[in-house]
Amino acid sequence: MKVLGLITEYNPFHNGHKYHLETSIKQTNATHTVVVMSGNFLQRGEPAITNKWVRAEMAVREGADLVIEMPVSYACNSAEFFSYGGVSLLNNLNAVDTMSFGSEAGDIHKLKLISQILANEPQQYKENLKSFLSEGISFPRAREKALDKYFSNEHLNDILHSPNNILGIEYIKSLIKLKSPIIPYTFTRIKAHYHSEKIQANICSATAIRAYLSETDHKISHLTNVMPMPSFHLLQKCIADGFGPIHYDAFDKLILYTLRTCSKSNLKMIMDVTEGLENRIKEASLKAVNLQELLHLSKTKRYTRTRLQRIFIHALLGIHKVHIDQFNQSGGPRYARILAFSEKGRVLLKKLKKTSQIPILTNINKQNLDDPIARQMLSFDTLATDIYNLVYPKVMHQIGGSDFYKKPYYYSPTKY
Repeated sequence: MKVLGLITEYNPFHNGHKYHLETSIKQTNATHTVVVMSGNFLQRGEPAITNKWVRAEMAVREGADLVIEMPVSYACNSAEFFSYGGVSLLNNLNAVDTMSFGSEAGDIHKLKLISQILANEPQQYKENLKSFLSEGISFPRAREKALDKYFSNEHLNDILHSPNNILGIEYIKSLIKLKSPIIPYTFTRIKAHYHSEKIQANICSATAIRAYLSETDHKISHLTNVMPMPSFHLLQKCIADGFGPIHYDAFDKLILYTLRTCSKSNLKMIMDVTEGLENRIKEASLKAVNLQELLHLSKTKRYTRTRLQRIFIHALLGIHKVHIDQFNQSGGPRYARILAFSEKGRVLLKKLKKTSQIPILTNINKQNLDDPIARQMLSFDTLATDIYNLVYPKVMHQIGGSDFYKKPYYYSPTKY
């Protein structure tokens, strides 16, 4: 058995993801594939277009063998913590041989070179970073400029300006810090830019699909060219049944209520809130009537829209800096929550139950976690689901507690 690990969001699963999955399996000669996937809230601080169960089913119907949920504490976080959460989870399974990701560079050696600097932080790099941060710019931008300066003669500058390169660098950095035996692979992403909002040809970004779905007069049938048919039909059914599509603006009243009723001292404890930002957010929450206004009034040169979106979700869920510190000190994700599996995934599950350093959860209603830190982490996941459910288009689906009765989806092609 040769196991490939992937870290994904599948928001939703499209032809580019299918290419990623098939290319990665071929590139690594994998016999089994385990996917660590974000749940209902994502890395950029946005809700998923459909719930985690639908997206996990898409994945196994398209060739993944096992889908594990990345805890929301890591899934809705910076590129650094998102990557650490995913890599740590894969590493703790003690069964994953390789991992693969798409990048604009498509050159694993160059990405490794940069990752070594971030993992080891030589003095020159640290001085560069401190200097650029003193200019009041955001941490991602300051780090980019510090690396630019460090590698001024290495012709690596362009690599640092692309989102998937940055994510890949973070994956490798996490592997280095964890001293993980997992071997990383990368391949060049094709055609569609990560944040492109255009539907074109047969490959487009998930961003483009979500933007398309946000327009009420658009016909979903137009997405058949950019999504595999099983995934398209699942998305179509999800929307028809009143489970989606879910957009960020649907949370405006929930987030505004949270921020208006939260004291400044409590806001200060929220993950990523620093340097008096709680004052600006509190003031903005009293003036804004929707999320777009709130973001506009809160945004500064140092605090990007994406970082603010994550802060608002952290506030909604009550995720504080102390929680993330505790989770990181305990070694990252403390369990592997199974969302879906195939026939081959069932075989892989049996192996993981023997090798994994962390509990394998298939039924959280019956499986108790002894570790209080793991219980706290899981409580954020179940709360995230309960809050996400509140904005389902069909009221009858807005009930809570669904994480406690939903079972992993099992896919066997012989049944269909």
